Parts: sequence; structure tokens; C-alpha cells
Amino acid sequence: MNIQKFINRTEDLKFLEELYEGKNPEFIIIYGRRRIGKTELIKEFCRNRKHIYYLANKLDDQFQLQEILKRTANLFSERAPKIDNWVEFFEYIKEKASERLIFVIDEFPYLVESNKAIPSLFQAGWDENLKKGKILLILCGSSISMMEKYTLSYKAPIYGRRTGQIRLKPLRFKNACEFFKNADLSRKIEFYSVANGTPSYLIELDPDLDVFTNIEKKILGVKKPLYEEVEFLLKEELRETKNYFAILKAISFGNTRVNDIVTSCNLERNKVARYLDTLIKLDVIKRELPVTEKHPHKSRKGLYRIKDNFFNFWFRFVFPNKSDIEEGNVKNALRIIKNSFNQYVGLSFEDVCREALWELKFRNKIGFDKIGRWWYKDKEIDIVALSEQTREILFTECKWQEKVNAKRVFEELKKKSESVKWNREKRKESYAIFAKSFRKQIKERNLMLFNLRDLERILRQ
Repeated sequence: MNIQKFINRTEDLKFLEELYEGKNPEFIIIYGRRRIGKTELIKEFCRNRKHIYYLANKLDDQFQLQEILKRTANLFSERAPKIDNWVEFFEYIKEKASERLIFVIDEFPYLVESNKAIPSLFQAGWDENLKKGKILLILCGSSISMMEKYTLSYKAPIYGRRTGQIRLKPLRFKNACEFFKNADLSRKIEFYSVANGTPSYLIELDPDLDVFTNIEKKILGVKKPLYEEVEFLLKEELRETKNYFAILKAISFGNTRVNDIVTSCNLERNKVARYLDTLIKLDVIKRELPVTEKHPHKSRKGLYRIKDNFFNFWFRFVFPNKSDIEEGNVKNALRIIKNSFNQYVGLSFEDVCREALWELKFRNKIGFDKIGRWWYKDKEIDIVALSEQTREILFTECKWQEKVNAKRVFEELKKKSESVKWNREKRKESYAIFAKSFRKQIKERNLMLFNLRDLERILRQ
């Protein structure tokens, strides 16, 4: 994978390159979920630059120290000196770094597991040696909770030493499309609804095959590459996984309010609240509020959604059908997926449409400063964009359907918009509808229609 293809990775790469060119000692933390592209970013940054890269494991820390020492000595074409502690190693590496040197420990939490004193040793190593040289130190890890505990939290010995950090997130839809350049936009959206913007998941999908064939070949089976991925990730981060799994399954089936989650999971409310907070910190779910809320931190109107499409797909379709899948009855699981797949993709389509509106904003085609969902009681609007300064508001519906009746949707949207109280007497209203295609184009005052061709043009620029 060429990481420079992707805008959000290129920005991270540029950040590291600027630090490198600055010649000052730098201490950088890079973290993010497994398979998100951290190692690719680091390798691209280190390419053609003098560096030491070590992938930590759960072996004895003395063994790992000797491995790092060998790599350091090899870099300088010399025999490894006799060093048996981290203090002497940091002194050695400082002496060798008379020129700019990148020093990377990947999967740093594994090194800490082998010796709980590692964070304190690295703190002392930085304070007494590395920050006095020309070292660019990078500590990287996939366990978000462990990286925060050992490197970012106030109680961590390393706290206050870092000069920067990168938390790698999934690719946006626009960038994820680079994996499937020859596929049409409909297939790209379907793929994105399954694999999200995680590079390693996107690589697994074959753009020449339809989404259901890919699901069968890559997910539905105990030996398939993505079958156990979600379980592995969550068990690495969490205890009491049974309760977390129950909550995520409930959310994936549309139980998005706290009361509904509590009822579905038969758990105590205070426990559910604690579990939800943990899942938010891990970037697995998000709490959404109506975009018009004036005091979001005080609001009780929050709904919970699984943030990652792959997690959502897995809990919606794989987790409830594990018995069938593990008994080899993949066809039944696939039938269930096919029966409700279009409805499932509809939520991902809303996210893609929202991204398209942000693209238009970035190009100054629209002037809104907030874009999000809106709901009140039984009424809901897929996307509402607004500007507090100009009092403009855009009401948007997203239909993952062919031959949509634009006139009917427009009338329904106007009726729902009357329930939105935001600046009701002083606002300037406009409307938009996104769909696969429309039965016929209509022209109405302040209405924009976007089919898949229009959407592709917006995202391609």
C-alpha cells in the first residue's frame, strides 16, 4: 500500500517530516486501532532515512533489549557492545546519534508487559540522554487504552515528555475509494459499508467481485481473514467482553437510546453508562445529538451509533449468526444479510452524503458551519446543515434507492422541517435530496438533487 495516496495519511507524514527537518530532539506518540495503517506510516517516514525500527513482543525485556542493541550496532556497522540494562543502552544510542536518527518502538505496550518499569526507564532515558541529542523517538501502539495509560495519561511517567502525537483514524470514504478505482460508486459505497475506512480490511476486498461474494469469501467462515477480527480487537482492549458484545449488538439492531440498550441487554443503567463511555473512548461508538442543540454537553437527547462500519456489520450480521457460520451453514447467514442489506447500507450512505456536503463546504460552495442529524420524538431528518452567522439551514434526505420520487420526498422533507425550531422566523431554508437515481428531475425553489453521478463528481475533485 502506498500511503502517500491518501490525504489524511499524507498530512500525518508531512507532520513527521517537518519535525525531522527541524533537527530538534522529538518524542512522538503514534497510536490507533490495529490495522489502521500505523506501521505503514512509520515505514514510509523512515524510508531512506537513518533509523532503528523494532517491533516489540511479549518476550523477556532483556531479550528484546539485546535485539534492539543488535539493530543499533548493525546500523552503525559495528559489533554490539556488552550492555545489559536500558540506562547504558540510552547512553550508547545518544553517543551514536551525532546525526539525525529515528528510533521507533512499535507495539510499545508489549514491551511494557515484559517489564512494568519500561515507562519509567524511557522517561529517564529521554530526560538524561535522548533529548540531549538528535533523536526523533517514536513510540507506537495498537491498544488505545494501553497507549493512553502508559504514554498519555497524567499518571504515566512519560507524561509531559512528548512533543507531539498522532492518533490514526480510518480513511474517509473519498480516500477509501482509491482501493477500488475501477468499481462504480454504488459498489464502492457497499464496500465501505462493510469494511469502513480501515486499509487492511479494504485490501481484502476484491473490486471485481460483488459485495456478497466478498462477504462470503472474506468474512463468513472460521478460517476467513476477517471473521474473528472484531472479537480479537475488543478482547485485546476490554474485560467483561460479554456485556460489551451485548451492548454493541443492541446498538447495531437500532437500540440507540440508553433506555432501549438497558432493556435489550438486561443490565443496570449505571453499568451501561460506564460501558458506553469506554466504547466512546475506544472510538468504537459515538454519541450523536441533534445538530441544533445549543448546549450539547448538558443534553439528554443523545443517541448511540457504532462508529465503525465493519464493527456495525459484524454485530448486525456475523455475531448473531455465529452458530450457523461455524457449523458451515454460510448460505443461511448470507441469505439474512441479503434480505436487509440495502436498509443497512442506508446508514453508511448518509455518512457518505454528509462527507460530500463537507467537501462542498471546503470548496466554498456552501457556507454552513455545522452538519449533522436532527430528530425530535418520531420525526427525523437525515442531515441538517446550518450557519449560526447567516441563519441559513439546509434540510437533506438520503435515499439508498433507485428511481426515487423526488417530488414526494421533497414534500415530506418540507413538512418535517417545520418541526425544526432553530431560528424559525428568521432563517433562510434550502433543501437537498441524495439518491441512487431519480424517477425524474424536478425543479423547485431552493432544492438540490444529487444522484450517484453527481455525488461521484463532488468526491472526485
